[in-house]
Amino acid sequence: MGKFPVLDSFTSEYLILASKRMRRYPALLQYLLFWAITQLFYFPTRYSGFVTDFTGLLSRFEGRTAAGILDCFGFPAMQQVLNALLYTWHAIFGIAPLPWYLLQSSLHALNALLLLQLGKALSERLQLPNAHLMGWMAAFLFLLSPYASEPVTWRVAQNFLLSTAVILGTARLTLDWLYKPDRHRWVLIQILFILGLFTFELVLIIPLLSSLLLLMLPHGSWPKWRRLSLPQFGGVGLYFMLNRLMLGSWVGHYGAEVHLKFELPVLLGNGLRYTAKHLLFARNWPHAAKQWLFEGLAQPAVALSLGGILIMLLAAGLIFRNRLSNRWRLSVIGLTGFGLALLPVLNLYFNYTLHLENDRYGYLASAFLALVLATGFSALPRWGRLPLLLAYLGCSSYFLWQHNQFWWKSTQVYQQMLDGFDYYDTPAAYLLNLPDNFQGAPMFRDYSGEDHAFRDALKYIRQQPYNGQIYEVAQYNMTRLTDGATATVDSTGTLRVEFNQWGNWWWRRGIGMGPGYDTEVYEVDSKGHHYFLTLRQPEQGAVFLIQEGLEWREVE
Repeated sequence: MGKFPVLDSFTSEYLILASKRMRRYPALLQYLLFWAITQLFYFPTRYSGFVTDFTGLLSRFEGRTAAGILDCFGFPAMQQVLNALLYTWHAIFGIAPLPWYLLQSSLHALNALLLLQLGKALSERLQLPNAHLMGWMAAFLFLLSPYASEPVTWRVAQNFLLSTAVILGTARLTLDWLYKPDRHRWVLIQILFILGLFTFELVLIIPLLSSLLLLMLPHGSWPKWRRLSLPQFGGVGLYFMLNRLMLGSWVGHYGAEVHLKFELPVLLGNGLRYTAKHLLFARNWPHAAKQWLFEGLAQPAVALSLGGILIMLLAAGLIFRNRLSNRWRLSVIGLTGFGLALLPVLNLYFNYTLHLENDRYGYLASAFLALVLATGFSALPRWGRLPLLLAYLGCSSYFLWQHNQFWWKSTQVYQQMLDGFDYYDTPAAYLLNLPDNFQGAPMFRDYSGEDHAFRDALKYIRQQPYNGQIYEVAQYNMTRLTDGATATVDSTGTLRVEFNQWGNWWWRRGIGMGPGYDTEVYEVDSKGHHYFLTLRQPEQGAVFLIQEGLEWREVE
């Protein structure tokens, strides 16, 4: 006992009472654990993610009231629920970093908890041993995935976090309804599905996923499918009709010409690429090795043969499911869920050159692949299971920390470039080497080619608009905090801009610049490691700026 026995007694009784109450709410304890681990890895990114696309979101909000939620502030997609959240969060917190960080990191922890519950419930329904262990393994494999860094950190990627929560949550509720059908749970499933439809298009896979669960698990039946999944398929049809009515196209976001472009070799090749990327951490291999792998998997002959074999095996597993062991049945559920989660993104561009970029496309799919991995680890002998699992999680954790360090460093550059811009008294500014990204973490990227990236960042992030004309002459991929370039001027007034280091290339509109381009004001002739800038109409008083490390330097 201490010096204050009454206080010691009160403290002991309080702790015992709190412990008993916490045992009544194990999900809360599990969530707090996942949340704490998320903070451990992601806290360096708390100021990050307020970059390109987020500034575009703020420009759409400008001058609009909450009524803009109905037309998604002009964005061509049916995402009213998502825009309601984004608009409300911005209206309350502005661009204060901590609330945005806590929202997205907390959603990631929630998704890990939902996956734990789903993995545990699936294992129990299939009568697998150590069902709780299965759920924990899947949750940690998902929570510590390095490819979660982009959606958790980029402040406009909440749609991937929210849709994943809806999909995992409805899958968990579907399992409960399957074994104990009741009206309240059925209504909750359908409400979540409808809300999810107006959050992000990934939720369109829910009818297929619920059909998969009803097909592969005991107690599934045709009448149950008609009661649960058939109304969902009807909702999908109404959703596309509403798209057509309000947007003028059956598919919003990138448009029908992108989302409805189906080339079988491309789809199968990208499916194989995502599988290798997530299973083998192939995105983090040395460039030559990952180029060999990803380019090889994209070859039509390889994609059609390997992809075709995988699809046939999954189809056989679905058809002959009653002959499979329960462990294999869970593997088929996980692999099919992985494929369904990738289905909406397989025809989109697969990037492997840089880190981070487009990793959000595989965020949901990684949850189902984590189930497959957990099933594989559970099949190992007990003496080998833990060391291999820890080794795999160790690699995953290392790459996750590395990715988050890229965000942290990119934020240093981003903020210094904004704070160091001190040329508000000039009529025009030529930015000769504006960083497009840092190791894949986006910074100043403008797909429009209208030089909005730096201007919008000054206006919405620094909140000091520049009234002159900004020319983003060239962007580039930054790889180190010391990266920069040098500019010299010859007797004709032509500028030669050259990298100070190797390993970079010139960008424009989010991709490589190629041989150069022309505008009404200037001409750019790219030679690879350097380019020439020739002015057509020199402007009196304009400033020419070179970025070196964390500073702007004026070209005399």
